[in-house]
Amino acid sequence: MSCLTAEDVREVVKLQKEDGRCHLIKLLKWEVFDEEKDLRPGILLDYLYNTIIFAAEKGFPWPSVALAVHFSEELLYETKGKTMQDAVGKLRDKCEQYQNKLNPNYLQHLVNHFLRTFFRHYRLYQFVLCEVRELDQTIQNLEVHVPQEVPPLKDGIDVELWKYQQHIAVLNEAEAQLRANMTVFRETWQLKSEQELEKFYEDLKIQDKEVIERTILEKIVKDAHDIQVTVTSEILQKEVETAFQILDLKLQKRIVPLPVSRSFLSSATKETKAGKISIKKK
Repeated sequence: MSCLTAEDVREVVKLQKEDGRCHLIKLLKWEVFDEEKDLRPGILLDYLYNTIIFAAEKGFPWPSVALAVHFSEELLYETKGKTMQDAVGKLRDKCEQYQNKLNPNYLQHLVNHFLRTFFRHYRLYQFVLCEVRELDQTIQNLEVHVPQEVPPLKDGIDVELWKYQQHIAVLNEAEAQLRANMTVFRETWQLKSEQELEKFYEDLKIQDKEVIERTILEKIVKDAHDIQVTVTSEILQKEVETAFQILDLKLQKRIVPLPVSRSFLSSATKETKAGKISIKKK
């Protein structure tokens, strides 16, 4: 059973409903629970919270409000599994126990409160207290995309001009990606060339003072040259392909028509009309 004091119930009443319920959980020393998954503690919490609010609104002194909570909690658990007739008998017994603790007027208000709430929904409370619920829930995690912050209207541009800028930005990004890929390709093949030449020289196994025949020397030079030529050829071919792709992107940027702003058209139209008016006046 709870041991709420006059100061405890006073703190609960001073708070808004949700904050008051959360504070009451701490005062009752309950574990935090999920009301969507487990209805029982949430219903019992509302039962006690509503008793506190009712007693406070009826003008009970704070010690009497705390007694009202004790009364309601004892009544709830002592009637668990009882019939309606037995529960009414328990209410009568509780009134006798508290007749010297609570003012008769306050006690009468409290009895009327339980008759209108607890006993009106007695079977529901018994179902919550006595029946074991089988939890069958499907939880879906939905990703929420928060909209971007809207920029000031003064920074707005014509929609056609915005589309044009977006298209140019895509072409520029594609060009930058081609250049970056070319740099990676060049560095990769240069590293491959260095590794192959290093392995080639290690496999020769020629002594420092050894005299090399002309034909052997020519073959060594040719093989080393072939390694470098192969790498250079691959790099050059890739650079030519990339250059043509970049030129194609530049051409696309040139042929994309630059939209004329509507504000410019409206101002030009006004200037034209003003010019016609001035001509007529002359």
